[in-house]
Amino acid sequence: MSWMAPLVALLGVLLGAGATAMADRRRWRREAVTRLLELRTELYAEYLVAMEETGRDLLRVLRTTAAEERETSADAAFAGFNLGGTRQRIHVLAPLDVVRAADEIFWALRLARDYVATADPRDTPGLLALKDEVGTLRDRFQEAVRRDVCGLLAGNASWSA
Repeated sequence: MSWMAPLVALLGVLLGAGATAMADRRRWRREAVTRLLELRTELYAEYLVAMEETGRDLLRVLRTTAAEERETSADAAFAGFNLGGTRQRIHVLAPLDVVRAADEIFWALRLARDYVATADPRDTPGLLALKDEVGTLRDRFQEAVRRDVCGLLAGNASWSA
């Protein structure tokens, strides 16, 4: 009977250590997901801003740059807001559906760059079609981003219990 008290104490220590380890693991995981959510949210916003600024700058080049200078100016406009660099970070940090949506925008804006380099600035139907396509792709990207962010938030909320 004298061995029962130390055995119960040892069992209490083991259970306490296990519970503490589990709580530490949950807290670490919750903090990691929170940091990932912050990184992705900043990255997605940065990509959307770069996309909008690139599109705006390409439109400016089309409307204000002489035809013989437009190709060089369109290249500079496309590279000016680091859309490609931001896209590469998305490839590292984001899930596949967000990566695909970001890639679609990138390629559409590259086509827009090529269009701007050679197009007639008065080609309103061509320009509107291009803007509509980029807008549709932006909307797809935003939907993929919302699914990702909401998924992370839902997963994080379940760990707080």
